[in-house]
Amino acid sequence: MKVMTFNLRADNVLDIRNRWKKRSSLVGDVISEYDCDIIGFQEVTRQMEDELEVYTKSYYKMGEGRTRRLFMEKNPLLIKKEFSVIEDNTFWLSKTPYKKNSTIWYSLFPRICTGAICEIENGKRIRIYNTHLDCLLPHAREFGLGVILDHIRNEQAKESLPCILMGDFNAKPNSKLIQKFKNGKYVGKRFIAVQEVNPELYKKTTMGSFKGREEGRHIDYIFVTEEFKVESMEIVKYSKDGKYPSDHYPLVAELKL
Repeated sequence: MKVMTFNLRADNVLDIRNRWKKRSSLVGDVISEYDCDIIGFQEVTRQMEDELEVYTKSYYKMGEGRTRRLFMEKNPLLIKKEFSVIEDNTFWLSKTPYKKNSTIWYSLFPRICTGAICEIENGKRIRIYNTHLDCLLPHAREFGLGVILDHIRNEQAKESLPCILMGDFNAKPNSKLIQKFKNGKYVGKRFIAVQEVNPELYKKTTMGSFKGREEGRHIDYIFVTEEFKVESMEIVKYSKDGKYPSDHYPLVAELKL
């Protein structure tokens, strides 16, 4: 089973040479080339979602926008139609997570997490979560991750399933947030970063900033519970004619369950 997390970088007028219309086909190339079973995108607007439809017809798509107003971005989950989707939902990283468009006062935008339960080809059921934590404040990131893990804890109490949690955490590997999470401080089941299959990967950036950088911030992750075996993990640095599909690199992991 192949899993991808990919921050697509919402279309921004300040990007000039890297506007969405100039790189949407490059994102399509990555989707087609890696043919993942499960994908978690971040920073996806309605226009971007519509333009990616030609590349994603073989996927179920789920997830709500974080707000009805300006900057209506999604963290959609895409699951191959060979799998069965049992349920899905979106919740907000706030004190009232099931109230649409809710937020905390010190976060610039509402933040969300998209979740799903699916049955994979071998008949096993798994939980999948995709998020994008606050880009400015460590306290907001810690609060947001706490909301996600409270939700996971409550759902696991109903039915304990293997879990995948992925996305843009906006936190480096040596940050308190990632270290506490990896050490099982937040939730009973221990989550393992797929990067652990080759810890040297932590030294590589997951943000190429449209320039193909090798060094820099490593802030994107795929975490899995211990039921999964991580067979491989790649930071994908695809480009064409000097153009990159996003300011982030996608991460692709091969998992076995």
